[in-house]
Amino acid sequence: MTMRRRTMLIWAAFIIPLAVLASGDSHAQSAASYPERQITIIVPFPPGGSVDVLGRTIAQKLNDAWGKPVVVENRAGASTIIGTTALAKAPPDGYTLIIAVSSHTTNPSLSTKLPFDTEKDFAPIALLAKAPVVLYANPKFPPNNLKELVAHAKTETKLNFASAGVGTMTHLTAELFKTNAKVDMTHILYRGGTPAMNDLIAGHLPMSFGTVAQALPQYKAGVLKALAVSSDQRYPSIPEVPTFKEQGFDVVTTEWYGLLAPAGTPQPIIDKLNAEMARIVKAPDLGERLTAIELVHSTPAELGSFIKSETDRWAPLIKSLKLSIE
Repeated sequence: MTMRRRTMLIWAAFIIPLAVLASGDSHAQSAASYPERQITIIVPFPPGGSVDVLGRTIAQKLNDAWGKPVVVENRAGASTIIGTTALAKAPPDGYTLIIAVSSHTTNPSLSTKLPFDTEKDFAPIALLAKAPVVLYANPKFPPNNLKELVAHAKTETKLNFASAGVGTMTHLTAELFKTNAKVDMTHILYRGGTPAMNDLIAGHLPMSFGTVAQALPQYKAGVLKALAVSSDQRYPSIPEVPTFKEQGFDVVTTEWYGLLAPAGTPQPIIDKLNAEMARIVKAPDLGERLTAIELVHSTPAELGSFIKSETDRWAPLIKSLKLSIE
């Protein structure tokens, strides 16, 4: 070994650890001063829905805690792909975040042309909330439970149901029920849960699958009825509605809401955001503003594992049904 090469190796032995330490110090410093400017939370849906309400509530809580502007940017369309693409292209500095939902884990199976990798291009921060799916029906629809629905389906040549869109959790819950019950029902596609519920109330549809929050006021007012809920046990917001399981069908699903950042966001910033989410979801006034949504909290690693498990869970069903959003 030449003297020059030996000298370079000696210098490298000192310089590389120093560089790593400097990088770590830089990340720690950035977390300590974070945030220094406006934070944007992307909501991949139009204003007014449960995801939007959750996003704006969190934004206000962060604004109050940190004294920095936190704004919600609605980037709706393409089954959340438009908003998620915007996050994937954002700098990994903690100033652009997104509230992702179950579509984040079903889109990889629904499209081979995603402009991002749902696992590799994002850094999980925290799971925020969950909500089961309800089988809502028009009051004039004869069945009042799943046993009656299965019997009714055998007498109908065409039985329609609606959902919020192809591959959404509301749609997949319906398909899972069809598989379990061995009934034939036709999916009527709507671009969102609200238009579907409007047609259901108007009597243009017999049934629609939606989250609890999508039609809770209408259900409470008696303009809709509920045949089943997809929670593991009866759900507190609608305790009188039996689950799919207790009616003999192995259907347990949940719409979920999680906070993500671009991959490469410094871990100290991820940890700081996670700690804030833990505090916010326990705020005493938050539940009142988010009726019918179960507020939860997780570590970043737990959310990452959950995303992978949900992606793996739904891929076989989506493939077997040949569902696609392309």
